Amino acid sequence: MNSTPSLLVPLPEINRHQHSLFSLTASAAGKWLETLPRANLGETTRRLYQALSELSHVRCKGRDRFEVLEKIRPHVHYITRGLSQHYLNKPIVLPEKSEKIVQLADTLNTLLALDYCQAFVNLELESRLLKPKETLATCLHRALTEYSCVLVRSYQLYRTPPRRFWQNLHHIYHSAQLQKLTKQRIDDRSQGGGTVEQAYLRPLILACSRCSQLSQRYIEQVFFGLRYWSSEIELRSKRLESCVFLLDPEQDAPPVYRELADKAPSPGWLGIDTSALQGGSAKLLSKIPGSKLSVEFKLPEHVLSQLSMAWSAATLRAAERIPCDETALITVGMNPTHYFAANQSDFELFELEGSDASSRADPYNNKPQNSDPWAGSGGRDTRDYDINDHWHEGRSERAAVEDISYTLPQTQNGPGKSESHYHYQRARLMDSSTSGYRIEWPDTIETRIRTGEVIGVKTDDYENWRIAVVRWLRSDESHQMGVEVIASAATAYSARAMQSGLASGDFQRALLIPGRDSGPLVMLTNITGFATGQTVELIRPGHVMRIKLDEIVDSSTAYKLFAYTDTNRQQTSSVDRIVAKRGDDDDNEGDFNKLWDIL
Repeated sequence: MNSTPSLLVPLPEINRHQHSLFSLTASAAGKWLETLPRANLGETTRRLYQALSELSHVRCKGRDRFEVLEKIRPHVHYITRGLSQHYLNKPIVLPEKSEKIVQLADTLNTLLALDYCQAFVNLELESRLLKPKETLATCLHRALTEYSCVLVRSYQLYRTPPRRFWQNLHHIYHSAQLQKLTKQRIDDRSQGGGTVEQAYLRPLILACSRCSQLSQRYIEQVFFGLRYWSSEIELRSKRLESCVFLLDPEQDAPPVYRELADKAPSPGWLGIDTSALQGGSAKLLSKIPGSKLSVEFKLPEHVLSQLSMAWSAATLRAAERIPCDETALITVGMNPTHYFAANQSDFELFELEGSDASSRADPYNNKPQNSDPWAGSGGRDTRDYDINDHWHEGRSERAAVEDISYTLPQTQNGPGKSESHYHYQRARLMDSSTSGYRIEWPDTIETRIRTGEVIGVKTDDYENWRIAVVRWLRSDESHQMGVEVIASAATAYSARAMQSGLASGDFQRALLIPGRDSGPLVMLTNITGFATGQTVELIRPGHVMRIKLDEIVDSSTAYKLFAYTDTNRQQTSSVDRIVAKRGDDDDNEGDFNKLWDIL
């Protein structure tokens, strides 16, 4: 009998002879699982945690351990899905309770992975000549998959995986290589089947997908897609110079771009060739079975294009970062950003008919003295200061009369409610560049932030609110986000779709921002409310304009950025051309009269 296992993952000590909850057989474990109060998530989680913790310390045959784990595993996945509601779609700064739930979910997956490793070692040491290859491969496939669940959760929270995570993955795959199990195909209805090598590639490629730039809800979808994309990727130890990513299995680290490797590859390194996945979103979609595209797989085209780029080559920074340590004011989301860009004016003041808007006072030509939040504050938080008085001159006489609200308290979220509850937050700028900032988000703020979110940035050296987009998030020792400034100033409008010259939609917030290369752009908040080719009326007090939406310049889950054509200017230009043409005809006629005399 072999005395040395090929698997080098540190395993719990075997110090128990029996399990306190059930006998170590599949039937006994199944009967115990039937008694779990699945409606009581907390109690069921507690019992499963106890069962897995004990199992990793109990002495038993490898086959029995494996069969018991196969019974428990679906219940663990059911529980972890239930626990996810406590930490997904939440603020980037999680409360203590949510942090403990994340730790509990990670522990359940890790215990499963270690128990499968324990079963693999038992089977390997018990078998001398005829080794149960399929069961051995299944143990390693399951262990890699459970560790992958931990990685997906870490990336969903914009964190790095725990220490020794990558080392354990590398050891599991190395053991599969020694036992010649890498090409063994395993069925897994829960997380997706495939070969052991594919189960190893899925977390590796997920780590190369720039998940810090992805929206939280897309990360699990990327992992789902890797069920199929991983079969197109080649993992090899030769011809590393043509690989996009390199990997040192001796290090506790994920793959890196070949161009960014800090040392030359040495014997034992692995290369990942992703050339089969390069070619844009259409190439990636072609690898997903048609039956999965409409039901389970839901990644938008821009995310697929981003993945294809991430798997093609390293992207160098376009601008140098300059370290700084300054305080800035931040608004998160389109509504508060629109509010502060409009000089802290309620949106109801923009909900005007075109004929009425022209007679109102223009707030941008009548800025209040204290519209700058930094002015005279001396570092003091001035966000509760009411500066809406500058609108009163331009409003009708009834504006001077006290407004009376006839709405019930529970219905006061409508357009008639004052928006003075929109606040900015104070955050620290860690560095800046010509394209944006790296910002540290305080632990005390529980505002939800997501990639692709619209934010406003106000620094004390600049009068206007800059409009920016969150491009990436990280949440390890500190909570950081990288933002790209898309405009140094913006003009707030209301926008509504027009059809046959009449309004056909509700008012929505819009920010008019200057374009980088040619002409202005309009950013609209409701990603489902507007489309290319539509005519849109933009309104603010003192100004009305109609535009035609052209192509989409940029988009995310929070906004669409359109190029547009000003239809008013277009009509004026047409008239000017007609007048100019008539003038040219008159000139030609005069020339002809001279010609008549000569003839």
